[in-house]
Amino acid sequence: MQTVAGDSTHGRDTGAVPELGADPDPRVLRSIDAVQAAALKLFVDGGPRAVTVDAVSDTSGVAKTTIYRHWTDRAHLLADTYRACLPIVAEPPVSLDPEQALRFVVRELVTGLGTPPARPALPHLIATPLDAVESLALPEGILDQTFAPVVAAITSCAQADLIPVDTDILEAKHEIVGFVIMSALDPDCPMSNALADRIVNLFIAGRRSAS
Repeated sequence: MQTVAGDSTHGRDTGAVPELGADPDPRVLRSIDAVQAAALKLFVDGGPRAVTVDAVSDTSGVAKTTIYRHWTDRAHLLADTYRACLPIVAEPPVSLDPEQALRFVVRELVTGLGTPPARPALPHLIATPLDAVESLALPEGILDQTFAPVVAAITSCAQADLIPVDTDILEAKHEIVGFVIMSALDPDCPMSNALADRIVNLFIAGRRSAS
């Protein structure tokens, strides 16, 4: 799964784990992997408030001094945990027509949000932006980056007159993404290409009938 590269903007700690050099110590890599796995488990089980340096240290068996060697503070570690949960939807091949491109990106989104770690973490990922404190650790622009290919594909469909040219793109994005998220929240719903194609079929038919 691809994840978002780190940066730091608007006072938010969005930095990624520091570069480790060309030939890092395997013990360091094991420690980092253990910390990231522990943070992810804590997030899935208890949400962002469960991801504290003390809890991560206890769960991973990695000393707090080692954690602080690679993450400046809890917000830094939590930002990396968000990245681990949210997939980046791949851009469609340029050879695809607008409808094929939309199907491609919706399939990518269904796969990305329908498999671990995103699917089990989804309830907390949805709630986090509404938390005035914990949302500060969300990497700036990460949600826009996640859904950017969907927005681009919808825009192309409108420009090609596959859906009405005056389609509200933000509303359309919410329609598709909301359908995918609600499906992923249902543990009995198979997150498959067939589901993605049904979502696209319903979206296009609905937009055409409303015009």
